[in-house]
Amino acid sequence: MSENTINHPIHERLPIALLLATNSGFVDAYTFQFHGERFASLQTGNIIQAGIVLAKGNYTGAVNFILPILFFLLGAAFNGIIKHRFKPKQLSTQQHSILVETIGIILVVILSHHISSTTYITLLSFFLAIQLDAFPKVQGLPFTSVMSTGNLRNVGANLMTFIYTKDHAALRNAGLFTLIILAFFFGALLSTLFVPWFGQYTLFGSTAILTGIFLLIFDNTK
Repeated sequence: MSENTINHPIHERLPIALLLATNSGFVDAYTFQFHGERFASLQTGNIIQAGIVLAKGNYTGAVNFILPILFFLLGAAFNGIIKHRFKPKQLSTQQHSILVETIGIILVVILSHHISSTTYITLLSFFLAIQLDAFPKVQGLPFTSVMSTGNLRNVGANLMTFIYTKDHAALRNAGLFTLIILAFFFGALLSTLFVPWFGQYTLFGSTAILTGIFLLIFDNTK
């Protein structure tokens, strides 16, 4: 067992981070393609598009982008409630969060025929924010499980640190964040490949990924 595996809690281990990133890429690729080029987790894209639509005078259209942003904020706040209300016993705090996210996405998929596209995206944004807030670190390092910008910065910064200092820990960190970025890519690829087979039920693939995370968090090393 590696030193990183021993020294960090199970929810900060690399396999968990890779699955979280895969899930985010999976969900966002689906919503971008089939729900008006909007993102469930990548709120920077929604903020930019809200600004563009508002600048064109389409105030009603801007709501379609603003609502997911607001519910993303509420989702992160709601995870704070999970942290305080559900203390780690049989399940860890992170497992409670993943359980809420999984059930939420299942309900969204089941109700997809009965809700608007904006409601669909807005609800997904709420649940992806829970994921982001529940898993802020990988192997003790800050990371984001629902976007790649910060992770790209970490790759570049750690590579330069290694070049100048020959610190192999920095090189390992660069490799770690590179893997996470590739997991985003893989999630988007997988989601797009699933669509011809599963159509509107494609996001059940997300619930499968989340179930895997839920099971992996059980720390059998204790």
